[in-house]
Amino acid sequence: MTPLDQASAILLIGSIAGLVGAVVFALVRRGRPGGLSSRTVLERGGSYALLALLLNAAARTGVPGMVILTGAMSAAGLYEWGRMFGLPLHHRIAIIIAGLLIIGGIGREGVHATDWLVGGLVLVGALWPVVRSDTGRAIRDLGTAAVGVALIPVLLAHGVALVVERGGAGGALFLALATACAFSDVAAFVVGKTWGRHQLAPTLSPNKTREGMVGNVAGAALGLAVFTPALVGPYGAPFLASMVPLVALGSVWGDLLESAAKREAGVKDAGRWLPGFGGILDRIDSLLITVALAYWIARLAGVPL
Repeated sequence: MTPLDQASAILLIGSIAGLVGAVVFALVRRGRPGGLSSRTVLERGGSYALLALLLNAAARTGVPGMVILTGAMSAAGLYEWGRMFGLPLHHRIAIIIAGLLIIGGIGREGVHATDWLVGGLVLVGALWPVVRSDTGRAIRDLGTAAVGVALIPVLLAHGVALVVERGGAGGALFLALATACAFSDVAAFVVGKTWGRHQLAPTLSPNKTREGMVGNVAGAALGLAVFTPALVGPYGAPFLASMVPLVALGSVWGDLLESAAKREAGVKDAGRWLPGFGGILDRIDSLLITVALAYWIARLAGVPL
């Protein structure tokens, strides 16, 4: 079996096991006060399973599938970003188009697409404050839009670049990173709720604790460990081990970054359409940072293509 075949099988088995576990947990928790409700557990389990199937389908179809999936994530995330900060409609449409151009360009040309994407998009963006002569908010809206594009499609495009440059092995790594981020988030929640006493970032996210960070590391380690048969061959054990603290760091970093954005925008959730989580940004915030870090570590460390 290829690394992608192995990773795909592992993810499918894990998603089924997770869904069954959610059903069992919901039945045990049914009618008990406090903690997560049975409905929330089932909603989150279903959302995780659906996302796992979409990730698997995208990775299995290579670059086209990854472009479609990350493009859809980017469009949904940018829609939520524009809505959170009250961007005008034309700005929302523009950043969604910019995100699709970035991800599609990387899918077609690889990282060489940045030669024309960066300059082209900056020049187009620089037109907005001139065309729209609103001295009250034109520059502010441009800045908010630019930050959204930098944080969402630019970071997601690193997942596409992994598949463009590394083929099935890149797809396998993307699946492993996405799963490890989910494990890291869940373990941090469980550990934080059970043993958390010391706040990690009281201004940005009062519910996050230093004890929960232990859960981040443990969850990342477990999530990556199950993908060892698929990843150790193309990447090597040292690289795989380095991914554990990276995923833990990326999960916390991405979560707190989104918390900062939501605090400034004055909203609790980025959206409301993803059952059990809120919006797509509430689910992919950890992955945005993690996949970019993993790409650059693999590239700078000279991991063979």
